[in-house]
Amino acid sequence: MSKQTTVMPERQQRAAQPAQSRPPRRTFWSRVRLWLGLGFGLVLLVIGLIYWQIFSLSRAITLADARPNAPLASPLIGANLLIIGTDERPGFPQEGVRGDTLMLARLDPAGRWVSLLSIPRDSQVAIPAVGLDVTKINAAYGQGYAGATSLYGDTTTPQQGGMALAAETVEALLQLRERNMRVDFVATVNFAGFAQIIDALGGVTIDVPSRLIDEAYPTDDFGVMRVEFAPGPQRMDGATALIYARTRHQDSDFGRAQRQQQVVQAILQEVRERGLLGQVVTLPALVRAVGGSGDGISPVVTTLPVARLDVLFALARLAATVEPGALGQFGLGPVQLAATNGTNLIWDQAAVQALLDAWQQRPVEVVEEVEVQVFNGTDVPGLARLVSLDLEQAGFRMLPAANAPLVGEQTSVYHTGGAPTTSRRVAQTLKARLVNGPLPEGVASSAPVVVVLGTDAVR
Repeated sequence: MSKQTTVMPERQQRAAQPAQSRPPRRTFWSRVRLWLGLGFGLVLLVIGLIYWQIFSLSRAITLADARPNAPLASPLIGANLLIIGTDERPGFPQEGVRGDTLMLARLDPAGRWVSLLSIPRDSQVAIPAVGLDVTKINAAYGQGYAGATSLYGDTTTPQQGGMALAAETVEALLQLRERNMRVDFVATVNFAGFAQIIDALGGVTIDVPSRLIDEAYPTDDFGVMRVEFAPGPQRMDGATALIYARTRHQDSDFGRAQRQQQVVQAILQEVRERGLLGQVVTLPALVRAVGGSGDGISPVVTTLPVARLDVLFALARLAATVEPGALGQFGLGPVQLAATNGTNLIWDQAAVQALLDAWQQRPVEVVEEVEVQVFNGTDVPGLARLVSLDLEQAGFRMLPAANAPLVGEQTSVYHTGGAPTTSRRVAQTLKARLVNGPLPEGVASSAPVVVVLGTDAVR
């Protein structure tokens, strides 16, 4: 009698196997957990690489504050950062080092705002520590640089000494301690570093308010050259933006301070427009620009510990939330000037303190008792007077209307300093472009906010 062999289908064979011997089936949720884990690991890797770059940069550019009573501060709860643009001539040590630009920035990440205060380099100060009773404030950095060890101890580097003495001098000039305030941190950037940062961003867009000509712009070899900027928006590389920020012979140091703040605003705008992904992609180039060329000389040096977590969080919050157009822009200028001593500028302390009151407040909350003047840049008679009446009804304080050279189609609002909130409100009311900088050629006004009407304002 023959035996029959029954062959079971493969599916039945798998079903007949003991449960513990079957290969496990990968469920949908297990695959989801796997991909989430891989994604999370990749995010951690990217964050680690970014922080490693920032940490390496911090080691290259961060110096300890040499002041014996250096303030303890965190940008998370608000801080004042003194930015010094240094004038150094490589190969000419006999020329010394000067603080060519001084700008005090108020950082408030919690309130999501930043305000800048420009201090003219010809401001008259006393620096008793080095025996100077009358000098210009731009000498403070150089004197601290040259006398670092005698002023702050044997281990103090020249850059530490320069930053420390400049900070103390600014505190004395603005009487910050009387207001229970300090210069919390200091950062210096030389001309090469300024240009390299802009080049790392691929350039910046500057809206030049009027034709700018300097027949005697200083060159690195102690000569001069002619520079000219046409009016209107234009893309500038680092070298061009540096010239724009430094030129001053056509107007004054006050006009130069406005241009410097305009360039800072353009840099912030460039960073903001890139978004998070673009900022991450640009970071290596910025690190190389700020960290130097590996020769031990960093174009940017600071006492702000940029790799500290609270500092990183504060800077990231500011970068993500502060609109460049809402940047508070202030500066010591003709309104605060009490007298001159040769080319030295002597400030009226009451007016300076009033300016500081506004600088310390969130820009959108500042109550600015300033006047606005409207100029007619069209061939329509009476247009400036009609617009002035409209603005007066909207609550603005107006000066009498006047005429300007024909400007074309676009209406512009010029903010020459000290009234960032009013200038933005006027521009929004008129749906006009806002220009932070000097007035155009052919327009003269004492008002900090000036409207020049184009044909788009014709009704």
